[in-house]
Amino acid sequence: MADFRNIDDRSLADLLAAQRRESLDASDPGWVVQDLQIHQIELEQQNRELRAAQQALEESRDRYADLYDFAPVAYATLTRQGRITQMNLTAAQLLGVERGRVPDPMLGTRLVAEDGRTLLETLVRVLDYGDEETIEVTLGRPPAAQRALRLMIRRDDAHPTGEPATACRVILLDVTEHLNLTGRLKEREVQLEHLAQHDALTGLPNRLLFADRLQQAMLQAHREHRQVAVLFLDLDRFKTINNTLGHPAGDQVLRQAAQRMRDLMREGDTVARLGGDEFAILLGALEHGDDAGLVAQKLLASFQRPFSVEGQQRCVTASIGISLYPAHGDAVETLERNADAAMYRAKGEGRGTFRYYTEEMTALAFAQVTLEDALRQAIAKQEFVLNYQPQHHLETGAIVGCEAMLHWHHPLLGRIGPERFIPLAESSGLILPIGVWVVRTAAAQMRAWQERGLLADTAMWVKLFNRDSQHQNLSETIEGILTAVDLEPGTLTVEITETLAMTNPASPAGAIRHLHGLDIKIGRDAKNTGHPAPAASDRLAVHEFKLDRSFVAGIPGDPVGCSIARAAIALGRALGLRVVADGVETQAQADFLKAEGCRIGQGSLFSRALPATAFEAYVVGRAQ
Repeated sequence: MADFRNIDDRSLADLLAAQRRESLDASDPGWVVQDLQIHQIELEQQNRELRAAQQALEESRDRYADLYDFAPVAYATLTRQGRITQMNLTAAQLLGVERGRVPDPMLGTRLVAEDGRTLLETLVRVLDYGDEETIEVTLGRPPAAQRALRLMIRRDDAHPTGEPATACRVILLDVTEHLNLTGRLKEREVQLEHLAQHDALTGLPNRLLFADRLQQAMLQAHREHRQVAVLFLDLDRFKTINNTLGHPAGDQVLRQAAQRMRDLMREGDTVARLGGDEFAILLGALEHGDDAGLVAQKLLASFQRPFSVEGQQRCVTASIGISLYPAHGDAVETLERNADAAMYRAKGEGRGTFRYYTEEMTALAFAQVTLEDALRQAIAKQEFVLNYQPQHHLETGAIVGCEAMLHWHHPLLGRIGPERFIPLAESSGLILPIGVWVVRTAAAQMRAWQERGLLADTAMWVKLFNRDSQHQNLSETIEGILTAVDLEPGTLTVEITETLAMTNPASPAGAIRHLHGLDIKIGRDAKNTGHPAPAASDRLAVHEFKLDRSFVAGIPGDPVGCSIARAAIALGRALGLRVVADGVETQAQADFLKAEGCRIGQGSLFSRALPATAFEAYVVGRAQ
């Protein structure tokens, strides 16, 4: 019989087809031989197909083994006791073992103790009940080598039918970096949430968190029939610290103030920073509203101790306003607004104290807001007016200068003096455009009088308020005004307040020196102290010194007043300053001032402040 093993598949198929075409009749004796040949050919084809399938199976098994070994995911087979009977290379590397060197390693011994027990309990459950489970364990007992693993465990059912499963197939995922990243993200979320609800400088709750806690406290107080107190605390003259020592020093005070308040509060109370130097305190579950006043007194007493600022002791007091729930409001905004109004009342009545809210404060606050709105429109509506008061030589009686005095004529409220609206203008920032208007109007008026041959060799005094003096473009603005109206700089005297010069002489120094370089004279009033500070006067290049009317009023009958006036005049003359006495009302006062060396005075003895037309008539009349 022919050997077909060396014939290729195509030829063998052709031969089989040819044999079938040449099939003989069954009665032919050659039929048996031919039939045997056909069967031989068919058997050879089947053998070749089997060998090809076996080879393909072996190649597939090799490929599977490669995929299994080099898969990026770790696989292992575990017995009920946690023994590893099979694992791929990825699992071996993850577990730190070398396949074949460690016979049947126990996975549980490579986990932390409590996780080893968890693994065994899970394997038993999966084998007994067949439910797939996922657990997270920690690999490695030394902390430096620990890795977080997520094990996905399922029963291995590849066993003869009827036999119980004895092993589990396990996917081992290294989730260390994932968990670390998740942990960092959660920490960041906590940090962001904290930042969103707390003040970065002091760590106190901010306005948002305070409002939420106040709302919750009111709900609880309503259920328990108790009271809630809201305290608004503001540091007195805190801006002086920022302006003189800088913001880092101010931050030190704010942090120390926050700590003092924390130390005095109960565990359930809240201290919050609302912004700047404003703080709010929430006192919940109060039996009596008077308890809030006791807390306020303790707070004020704690602020009597000096603050340590850059190695120096600084005294900073506080003012506190108190509102109560439900007596003063049943909404967060209302209680906060009323506590704020009470705090401003405390400031207005001397600082360093506290006040409870009253309904009268709301009316005053509304009036203040209304006044501020009207103040914003006063310049555009030309409601400001300058009056002018002459300054006379006490020996000759000649007019040697005049002072521009600002007044506000409101169409409904009538005449409003500067003592009422200037503090409001400074706190709201409106003083800057008002100050520019005053300088421009006074300079233009002086130029107009000069063109008519009046007030030769005299100067116009214009007062600058604190915020004016700290304006960074002050000198350039004044220089531009003088150029625009064609007024000689020497005919303008810029007066700065004593308070500004004493507390922060360096703040306006640059602008004042620039004005001095333009031949503009600098004057100072002497409120509060009664005399100029020599060092500050030198730094601010002061030419003239005004003795305030409060020191003139007592002379010559008051010995103390006389001593103060005498000392102030002597010091001013010693510094080479021209001394001007304000508020001269009697001839006796004028005589005393003249005898002590003061040469210039202004006041009702000569003339009150007059509108421009009346002042011009006064000047003309004196000249005749």
